Amino acid sequence: MNNSMQDSNPPVQSIKSLTIASLSATVLAGVVLVTAVLPAEYGIDPTGFGQMTGLTNLASPTKTAANTTGTVCAEPQTTVSAPQPAATSQWQDTVKIVVPAGEGLEYKFHLAKDAALEYAWSTDGAALYFDFHGEPQGDKTGYFKSYKETTDSQSSGSLSAPFDGSHGWYWENKTTAPVTVVLNTKGAYRILGLM
Repeated sequence: MNNSMQDSNPPVQSIKSLTIASLSATVLAGVVLVTAVLPAEYGIDPTGFGQMTGLTNLASPTKTAANTTGTVCAEPQTTVSAPQPAATSQWQDTVKIVVPAGEGLEYKFHLAKDAALEYAWSTDGAALYFDFHGEPQGDKTGYFKSYKETTDSQSSGSLSAPFDGSHGWYWENKTTAPVTVVLNTKGAYRILGLM
């Protein structure tokens, strides 16, 4: 009778075995975080496993066709902000634009409302008049909103689009020689290119 009572009681786990199980679960969760979640969700791949298995592609923006490539991701910023340091490795897209002597041209991106665009551009030394602005999609009145208008050889910052539409720069070269602009960008946009 005494034996049957002992058999019906479930075994009690020791503190040592519970501690080992908890630590094992924590270590396993950390491994899954580093090898799967960070590469798939944020494109952070400290082990290289995400690149090897294609998980980093889940976090990478998709590319579009034509002569330029556009990207889409979703991290809206709040306003046009002050210039920030430009590390080359942080950019999604880089383009060189030659503004002919005595002429002007526009380079644009399509952004959805509240989508982000971070940028940094500079010339090969000459200052250009520029107007960084946006035009609402479908507007037939000619309305546009200027975010920054001045003459300079460089500019950087970020924009959270106040409306769906095209956003970008008009550069005017008032010199007698062509000026090359190197434009670096990242954010949630589709490149429209030269307009």
